[in-house]
Amino acid sequence: MSERPRLDSWKEIARHLGRDVRTVIRWERDRGLPVHRVPGGHHSRVFAYAEELDAWLVDRPNGANGNDEAKASKEQTAAPPPRDARTPGTWRLALAAVSGALIALAAIAAWTLRAPAEPPQRLAPSGKELRALDASGATRWRYRFDSRELIETSTRWSTVQDLDGDGSVDPLAAVQLRTPPSTDHAGNLFRFSANGRLEWSTAVDDRFAFRDGEYGPPWAHADLAVYGAGDEPRIAWSLHHFTWWPGVLLTLDGAGNRRGTFVNSGWIRGAVPSLDSRRLLVTGISNSRHATFLAVLDAANPSGRSPEPPGSAMECLNCPAGDPLAYTVFPRTDVGDQQPFPGEGPTVMTFISGRTEVHVLESAGPSFATVIYELSPDFTVTRARFGDSYWEWHRRLEAEGRLDHSRNRCPELAGLRVQHWTPAEGWREMKTAVR
Repeated sequence: MSERPRLDSWKEIARHLGRDVRTVIRWERDRGLPVHRVPGGHHSRVFAYAEELDAWLVDRPNGANGNDEAKASKEQTAAPPPRDARTPGTWRLALAAVSGALIALAAIAAWTLRAPAEPPQRLAPSGKELRALDASGATRWRYRFDSRELIETSTRWSTVQDLDGDGSVDPLAAVQLRTPPSTDHAGNLFRFSANGRLEWSTAVDDRFAFRDGEYGPPWAHADLAVYGAGDEPRIAWSLHHFTWWPGVLLTLDGAGNRRGTFVNSGWIRGAVPSLDSRRLLVTGISNSRHATFLAVLDAANPSGRSPEPPGSAMECLNCPAGDPLAYTVFPRTDVGDQQPFPGEGPTVMTFISGRTEVHVLESAGPSFATVIYELSPDFTVTRARFGDSYWEWHRRLEAEGRLDHSRNRCPELAGLRVQHWTPAEGWREMKTAVR
């Protein structure tokens, strides 16, 4: 038995008919477009057969006539086969039983062919391939990167969710690819359909000029997130220069069109949306301030550059116009001054009350020295507190003679000095209470 061409989502059905998803959903609801559904299922999966859709279009040109008269069909009645007097009744019963079993098996086989596969739940790198896995861990499909090698990353690099509201998942992967013998590996973003068809891919070839020189590709992947912007999801893709700074945050729509570019003089570690998706909270390192930063961007227009001193080496000369809504730099502490920046970036947590927390790491792992900054709904720092692990590091540095004061005599308990920038006021220093 050969499988008929099957379309496994509203998106594929719409593409076959040459219409948008909303139109074909309306045709199915109001005009009987032959679309099938699997009972149950997390995403209310639909599927259709191309030949049935084509036949429906013949009967209803352009799907416009919702009152078609029923087509007359000729029914042919086959003459009964001549009765073979030599065939005993028991043989006829046996043949009927066999025929019934074959029909049942054919029905089961047909359902197996018709039922769409379970959608992928996550993506996994495997050599030169990307594998899509379902909930049980079984491989649903593979995508091979030809001669390029896939470099694994420990940061957020993939997501599997519905990007256009058609009820079908859209796997998204930001991967590092290397073409031997070169050691450079560049970030590439790929969007797939649920059944593994490549919808689009993109790489970054931007070049940015600063007073100390120009920086261009290859750009390395740093972080990937999806957030809401009105009725359409947005993709926030963070990258940084392969060897040096700066960092770049690209915002794209579900079709891969760029909607915003934000450049930071220093690395960008990641971006998360506010709870109402109206703001993008971007974190990383400010090179000019030698400290961790938090930039607040307008999610609807996330373009611009970090605020840098005019005439400085970090000033960008050709970056996109625009400013963040706010840019906060958190000071390095006594513990942080004793070691290089940790590889991991800060963590941002948002709360229903509108409050935000930024967990800044002041040391390398596995036991991080953490300072937690609390921000008001307008993203102003209100206070800070030290994690228990911070004081463990403090005692260790005391024992090594690298700090000359105890916890009780630590001058930072009197407050931490935060640098805060807004378009209206520029830079100002704020002393943050510590508890």
